[in-house]
Order: sequence, then structure tokens, then C-alpha cells
Amino acid sequence: MKEKKHPVIKGKVLGVNVYRGYMKLSELAYLSKADVYDVKNNPNGTQRDLSPKHAKEAYEYIKNSEFGFWPEVFLCVRDNSIITFNSISDEFPEIGTLKFEVEKIINSKSVLLSRVDGNHRLHHGNNDKKGYSKIEKEISFCIAFGLTRKEEIKLFKDINKNQKAMNTSHLDGIDVRLSPEDELKRRDPELYIGKTLGTDKSSPFYERIYDGGKKPIGVDVPLRAIKTGLKYMFSKSTQLPRLDNTDAQYIVIKNYFNAVKKWIPKAWEKPKEYLALRGVGLWSICYLGSQVIDRGLINSKFDTQTFLDILNSGKEWDWSNKGDFKGYAGAQGAQEISNKIARHLKDNNQITTKDLLAKIMKE
Repeated sequence: MKEKKHPVIKGKVLGVNVYRGYMKLSELAYLSKADVYDVKNNPNGTQRDLSPKHAKEAYEYIKNSEFGFWPEVFLCVRDNSIITFNSISDEFPEIGTLKFEVEKIINSKSVLLSRVDGNHRLHHGNNDKKGYSKIEKEISFCIAFGLTRKEEIKLFKDINKNQKAMNTSHLDGIDVRLSPEDELKRRDPELYIGKTLGTDKSSPFYERIYDGGKKPIGVDVPLRAIKTGLKYMFSKSTQLPRLDNTDAQYIVIKNYFNAVKKWIPKAWEKPKEYLALRGVGLWSICYLGSQVIDRGLINSKFDTQTFLDILNSGKEWDWSNKGDFKGYAGAQGAQEISNKIARHLKDNNQITTKDLLAKIMKE
């Protein structure tokens, strides 16, 4: 194929000359290339390194979606000789066809049609490798022309700098709204439980879990944060997964959090001054929950008072911002806090892990 024509509209976007139209994903992927920056081999490149995971997810989305949408991909012509625009109307001269010099584009060692935004979406579009096939579905494109390399790089920076990442709690909230309850329980029990904790009047998190959109006053626990914490809880618990019923698991977990609220009441009264409902503090409480809940369930107990008695069996901790857990961060920090607290909790024979360790070492 020497050349290919496509209907387009010619115009400007904030002073940038562009052509806009539609084309099969496989064709756009075939004609364009990513100019990946490499400090040694390609110091003038514009594109960031490809994320294989992101590219695969993009491919699977368009391949498997009967109904979906993508914003237009943004490309840049670096050599005006590879395209020719012909107007098809005197009344509307901006409407016409764009002819691509296919052979020249493909045979060039240089990138003549660069991918400014959309590299991950295009990466597997024309792929014949095992596990992939060409995507023949049409997508929209915007092709800039007449730019210098510096101008292209600036646009790449501006596009990525000005894009605000979607709030993950907002996405989780949408997932809840789109999913039937029974399906959500089965597919993502942590998300279901996290959402229910925020809507159940008997929950300590009632109307305190943020699931996107405008943030009301007093809503201070992100849905994604509690969902992540619950995943940590399930990953460490030996007893919760055995219940094999999301509603039963919810009751146990709600009772545990009610015990935590009684254990650290000031964290609920002044959440900004305490770590318990934020980041590492919330996750540490979830990790700790796996141990506290297991101790209760092993003895067929799952009520709030049982969990509170276990929490109170250890020492008192300062959960304030400048207290015992200042400086801890991330999932690893949360595990360290949880283990630190758990070492002081007494088991059924009223001995702490710390004392048990000392007893073992005397043998």
C-alpha cells in the first residue's frame, strides 16, 4: 500500500494546527510510532517508557468491550511531505481528505508520525503476536502538524501535567453503583464491605466513607483506603475466609471496628489529630483486625465486647499524630504497627506473646 486517504476536519486547538477524524486502531498503530526518550540512545525523544501492564489492559478493554469509549489519540506529523490535505467543499474548505504516504512512513528509520498521547492504547493495535490480534474497531484521532520538536515536547508535558488522575475512591463508587449486590459480594467482597460500612447506621463508619464526587463535611475515610485495608485483613486472617459468606464476614468486621472505636474514641472525635482513620494507621488497624478477629472466632466469639477485651488486654498506645506511631508509612509500616501492638495482647491463658517468647527462651 503506497498511500491511504481518510476524511478529516482541519482546524486549530488553542493555536495548534490539527486534523481530526476516525480510523481503525490497527491502521493508526501501523502508521505511527512512539519516540521513546533514552538519555543515551535517544536524548531527543518525547515519549515515556511503555508500561506493558497498562498496554495490555488497554488492548483487553477495546478488544473485549462491546460498548465502551476512548478519548482521541493525539499524534504529530514531523514531516509534512507524508500527508496531503484536499478540501472537498468550497463552502466548507476545512472539510476534506487526508492522504498518508504509507510507504514513506513505514520505510523511514525516523519517526515521522509520532505518538504524543495514546501510546499504550496503540501499542498492541496492529499486533499479530501470540495472544493478540489486530484491532479493527475505529477510534478517533487528532493529528497536529507544523510543530517544532520543542513544541511537540511541550504539548506532551502539558497534556500529562494537566491531566488529573481519577480519584480511585470515585472509581470504586462507580463500580458499586454499576454492579448488582450479589455480583459485587462475589467479585469484590472487600469493596462491598467497605461501601456497606459507610451506609449501615450501626457501623462506626456510617456516613464517614468517601466514595467520590463532592466531599461532604465529616466524610474522612476514602473508600479505596478501607477497601485496601480490608484486603490486608483478609490476606492475614485464617478464620475470616473460612466463613465463606460475605454477609457473615461483614457482621464480624463491623463488630471489630465498633470495638476499635471504643478502644480509640478520640480518633473518631478528632480524626485529623490521630492516625487511626488515615493511611498507615487505618491499614495497621486492619492488619491488627486479622489477629484480633482470629482470636475471637477460634473461640466461637465475634461480638464487639470480645474484640474490645482483646484490644484492652495489651498496653495503652498513643495514636496521635506525634505519638507512638509517628514516622511509620505504607503497608510495611502498617504491618509493623500491627505486630507491635499484637505482641502485647494476651491470649486465652492470659500470657502475652512477649511473655511467651521469654518463657520459650528460658527452656
